[in-house]
Parts: sequence; structure tokens; C-alpha cells
Amino acid sequence: MYACKKYKINLPGIADALAPGIILGQAIGRFGNYFNQELFGSPTDLPWGLEISYAHRPAGFESFTTFHPTFLYESIWCASVALFLIWAGKKFELKNGQVFALYIAMYCLGRVWIEALRIDEANHILGLRLNVLTSLAVGFASVFWIYRSRKAQNTLKTPENTHEIDN
Repeated sequence: MYACKKYKINLPGIADALAPGIILGQAIGRFGNYFNQELFGSPTDLPWGLEISYAHRPAGFESFTTFHPTFLYESIWCASVALFLIWAGKKFELKNGQVFALYIAMYCLGRVWIEALRIDEANHILGLRLNVLTSLAVGFASVFWIYRSRKAQNTLKTPENTHEIDN
């Protein structure tokens, strides 16, 4: 933020440019959970089930050997979101932080789904994992921000001049 202010660089524009790379980095980083045998999901008999050693199985799940590989699901989700951000940014002419806000919204959507599969200990509020509630709140806030930003962007357009005015 300091460098953007010092060199008069548009921080939201930088955030938009970085968003696909950030989430792609998250996709790669999730493979650390595989090597650590952590953050896996509920037991499964699916062919791609992840075999977890006995020492890493949570209490109550010692008799199960294969679990949902939530790290893989999240990695695939994040890589897909990276591609979607690039496409949506061009298709809908997203700018001034809108691509970054879309990244936040899409990441939160994936987190809600992934968190529903997990069996590790977590704090609960109103019967939901805290991570789910946080993802819902942040996700809705980012969608609202995109909505308000797009609405403001459209009010800058005039009927006689259809190109947008840059701030």
C-alpha cells in the first residue's frame, strides 16, 4: 500500500492483476496438506480417497483408512477460480478492485463447500463451523462490494459518451 501511494500506482488495479496468481499459489500450497496428512475430509470409499496413516486419524475415525482429499478439492477449486477470474475480468470489464473482490467471493464459496466435508476440530457458532460463518460473511461483503462498485461504474457512463471515466 505504501509503495502504491508513494509511486501513485492504483492499488485496486494491482490487486486485480495479482488475484489470479494469488489463488493459483493457494492451489499449489494446498499440497502441503497432503504431505502433512492434515485437513482431510470425512471417510469415503471413493476411488480417489486419501489414505491417512493411523497416527493422523482423528479420534472416533481410527477404523477408517480413506478420507476425502479436501486439499485436492480445494486445489482444483482454486485453479479453476484463477482461470475464471481471468475470463470474467475480460468478459465483464472488471476493474478497480472488482477482480480481487470476485476472487474473495469465489474463494469463500469454495471454503463453505470444503469446510462442510472436514472432520477436524473447529469452533462452532449456531451449529456451523466458524470458518463457514466467516466465509459466508466475507463472501457476501465482497459480492456487495462488487455490486456497489459496478453500480457506481455504470453511473459514470453518460448516454452521449459510452466510455467510462477513470478516477
